[in-house]
Parts: sequence; structure tokens; C-alpha cells
Amino acid sequence: MNRFKIIFGLIGLIVLQSCGSQQNTIIWVSGIKTECTAGAGKMHCLNVHQGEDIENAEWEHFYSEIENFEFEEGYLKKIKVKKEEKENVPADASSIKYTLINELEKQPDKRVQIKGKWRLVSLNDHPVNKKASLPDLEIRLSEMRINGYSGCNNYSGTIQQLTQDSIRFGPIMSTKKACLNDNVEPEYYEAVNSVATYIVEEGRINFYNQHGEKVLSFLKSNEADKRLHDIWNATQIFGEPVTRKNSVPRLEINLTQMKVYGADGCNNYTGSITKVTGETLEFGNLASTRKMCPDMQVPDQYLKAIKQVAGYRLEGLNLILLDSVGDEVLMFLKGD
Repeated sequence: MNRFKIIFGLIGLIVLQSCGSQQNTIIWVSGIKTECTAGAGKMHCLNVHQGEDIENAEWEHFYSEIENFEFEEGYLKKIKVKKEEKENVPADASSIKYTLINELEKQPDKRVQIKGKWRLVSLNDHPVNKKASLPDLEIRLSEMRINGYSGCNNYSGTIQQLTQDSIRFGPIMSTKKACLNDNVEPEYYEAVNSVATYIVEEGRINFYNQHGEKVLSFLKSNEADKRLHDIWNATQIFGEPVTRKNSVPRLEINLTQMKVYGADGCNNYTGSITKVTGETLEFGNLASTRKMCPDMQVPDQYLKAIKQVAGYRLEGLNLILLDSVGDEVLMFLKGD
């Protein structure tokens, strides 16, 4: 009898230990991926919230994968996942395995509507003088940052808070040019700093202060940024610096002819621009010369990267080319 008690006791202990190594949990997954830093460098992570109050969710970076889960930009998903402890895990990897059990709820993530480039049409609920230089605004949700042109200077800042209807910007950093032309910069910056809530409707975004007064109104801008039309020298390929002293890859973008020209560090190439808007940039097939150079590593990587280009971002004198999921593939410095 004692022997059976011991056997059943051991079985019970094993079952309890097994149950203790896995558990189920419910989380919300954001409809936005944001830039995060992992062991291998920068990447775009899921954002998750553990709690029922989705309106005031406290989003945190989620560095692991969720097996069988499909992320959809623009949709909030409430899911049930299984958590299991892994064994013999490398030092820079997660010790927990997450597996989707089922999707409990799905709803639009309205925050995604605000991303992109916008052109100012109203300031403090009054039309902007079109003869003056008009401010613009770019909202980059993947980095939770904003940047733009104030009508006089370039500016940038962070998004400190963002829910389905409220938003708060961090301190605005600006260049310090003294502009002689008519501009609304002081009033514009004051309005940006007062923003508390927003509404997006029919290609327009309206910002309101804490008293519910409309302070800014923008229209969606799908026009290509004219600063693209230039010559650019590559500084990074897939996040790695271009260190070659000679024959640095070069890109010339001609928006008038909708053409691109350049050199990959060995061969010259040319091609067409098939699509360009305020944030997208797509090239057609590139025709290239066929020289073989002693070192083909940079040219090969450059051509691999430029074939993945689907979008762009301009930061001062830098042009950053992005792939279809918003990851950086190439960075350039203005050439002249």
C-alpha cells in the first residue's frame, strides 16, 4: 500500500510541475508596431496591453513571437495565449514560448489613421493665408515621432501619449533660421503644444486643445516631397555603414522625368519611378552595366536593398528608404 502511495504521489508531483511550467493569459495586441531595440539591433515590435481598459491601454513592447498569431496593421486584437517555459535558452532569447489559443475580439485601431504626411489648412479655426509658407506635419507611428516644416524652420518631436482619441506631443525641437517671409510659426508652435485630442474624418485630421477648441486642421498630403529630386550618396545598407573609401553607391532621383539613375559601387544603373507619394516610393526594373569589380560585397548588398524599396522618409539632409513593412534598407546623405 505504501508503494502505491509513493507512486501516486510522484505522479501527482509531476503533473503539478507540468502545470506550473505553462499557463494561459489574455492580452490585447496593438494595431501598430513600433521601433524597439533588441540584441540584434533595431527592429519593429508588437505592442501589448494586459487589462480590459483598452481606451486607456498601457502599451508595452513585446519582444517575442506569438506562434500562429497574425498581426494586422490597423486592428486591435484581444487574444488568449499559452505561455510555456523553454529549456536551454540562449542568453539573448526569450525564456517563454507564446502560442495563440484563439482570437477573442477584433476592432479597428483608429490611431493608424493619423500616420503619414499632412498639410495645414486651418490654424485656431481660421483659414491659413495661402500666400504665406504653409506648415506641414508628418506623423511616424513606428517611432512615435513627428516632424515637419513650420513655415520657417524644420521641427521634430515625440508622441508622448496616444489613445483612440487623445494625443500629446513632447517638447518641439526646431532649427533656428530667422525667416523674413510671412509665416505663422509662433502661432503654429503654440497650437501644436496645446494639442490634447484629435478626430480623423474624410482625409482630414482636426486637433483640439483641452478645452475642446479646434487649434489645427490638416488635409492628407499625397504629393511627393520635392526634396527627393536630388543626388544622394549611400551611408548605410541594411543598417551597416558604407565604409568603402571609393565608389560609394549613389542615387539620383528625377521627379520631372520619373526616373532614377546611379551607381551601386561598381556598375551604373537606371530605371523608372513607378509610384511616388508623400510616403511611398517604388522603382521599376533597374537596368545595369555588367562589370565585375574586385570587391562586389557592397554592390551586391546595395542592389538587394534597392529592390526592396517601398517607401521613404526625409530627415534633414538624410534620405531613408524603407521596405514594405517600414524597416530601413538604405540611408543616403544629400550629395550637394
